[in-house]
Amino acid sequence: MFATSKNTKKVSQGQALAVIQGCIEALDQGRECLDVLTDEQYLETAKPHVNSAIGEHFRHLLDLFHAVYNAHNHNTSSVIDYNLRRRGHAVETSRLRAMDEIAHFIHWLEGLNQDELKASVSILTEVSLTQKKAQLMTSTLERELTFVSLHANHHFAMARVTISLLNIHINETFGLAPATLSYLRGQ
Repeated sequence: MFATSKNTKKVSQGQALAVIQGCIEALDQGRECLDVLTDEQYLETAKPHVNSAIGEHFRHLLDLFHAVYNAHNHNTSSVIDYNLRRRGHAVETSRLRAMDEIAHFIHWLEGLNQDELKASVSILTEVSLTQKKAQLMTSTLERELTFVSLHANHHFAMARVTISLLNIHINETFGLAPATLSYLRGQ
């Protein structure tokens, strides 16, 4: 379990590279959402609209951050394996555990530098719907952090369906993609 950080300060644009800033902003959105929910609401689903509980969406998006983090920090194989999932893990049922992991990843992101972001990485991911078929590909840490951040927004949008059906007030930008927010700012 990660040490909980009560200080998940926002890094200013001058202090962080854009990709890191975007990841931190996405994780902060998740933390702000979790601040609003109760432990019971974290376990809610909106069947038949959304089959997974809010906690399951958070577990999934945090799994992707774990995959990148583990490959970057443990260098056992330096392959980002997106197929490794923690289905049934305590983070699905513990809102506080999810908050703890978010704080951990924000702290890690704040320590990354330009050279690390530009480094080449390998990723392994399933690519077929009809059979087990994983593909090994090359990418950069910067690109993969962008992917997991945007994927987090996708799961926030699905969690937002459940949250709205529970009549919980949440930030109106929760679950909106960066391009959508840029469009709305231009209106």
